[in-house]
Amino acid sequence: MALILHVGNNNKNAFKVLIAAEYAGVEVKLVEYFEVEVSNKTPEFIKMNPMCKVLVLETPEGPIFESNAIARFVARLKGDNILCGT
Repeated sequence: MALILHVGNNNKNAFKVLIAAEYAGVEVKLVEYFEVEVSNKTPEFIKMNPMCKVLVLETPEGPIFESNAIARFVARLKGDNILCGT
């Protein structure tokens, strides 16, 4: 399963996730159509994030929300990168 990021257009917090993914060599796909205050109020989205806040990453292990948590998760997927230090 690919990592799928649910986010609206030009979300500044999404950039840190995408940059971490690029450095770590991890592919993150964006949801094609996501409208803030509409898409994040659907029952499917609420199952992923009960607080209805935007930036949710779908992973094989389950959803992750909050941009810093997502960025750290993505950075740690590849053990040979230097993003998380030693």
